[in-house]
Amino acid sequence: MKVTEIMAAHKWSNNAALIADVISLGFIHGDILDATYGLGRFWSKCRPEGLVTNDKYTEADFNFGFTSFPHEWGSKFDSVVFDPPYKLNGTSTLESDVPYGVHKPATVEKRLDLIVAGAIECLRLVKKGGFFLVKVQNQVSSGRMHFQTDMVTQALNARKVAQMHLLTNPRPQPKGRRQIHPRSNYSTLMIFKKENEVCL
Repeated sequence: MKVTEIMAAHKWSNNAALIADVISLGFIHGDILDATYGLGRFWSKCRPEGLVTNDKYTEADFNFGFTSFPHEWGSKFDSVVFDPPYKLNGTSTLESDVPYGVHKPATVEKRLDLIVAGAIECLRLVKKGGFFLVKVQNQVSSGRMHFQTDMVTQALNARKVAQMHLLTNPRPQPKGRRQIHPRSNYSTLMIFKKENEVCL
């Protein structure tokens, strides 16, 4: 088997290829929860045996909302993967937004609050010494840069041990709008290690 370097920023062909590399690094192992399973695309390249799936709107092992898992699930999993609806599209939606849960209009503040609330709840489910993985994207909305990576990091009582950037092809800049920020052409998978049992 050929060994290749796994880079921190790379144009992986899709999320599944990124997740396969993360598995090979050992951040996803043991009892695993995908808190936002959706159509299962994360696992199409490599599906671990200990994977438990959850999604409120699609067929999965469980159908809980990602901000309110059962109390007894606290410190239950070695790895929890959370891919929240992070696209800040406001009232402008596309048909392709439906599988990602961003087809319903929401203010930027509500979308960001939902991401943080989900991250805090998902971290609660991780065993001490386990890993929490959350995928977000820093992006511009209404002329303002929103650093989702910073927001989630500041909200969690955990140590960030890695972050990987999936390079993407962003939509073109809307015609007639002056660009005032560098446009984000990557999403970020942040990996945290839970070192304490007590979380926020």
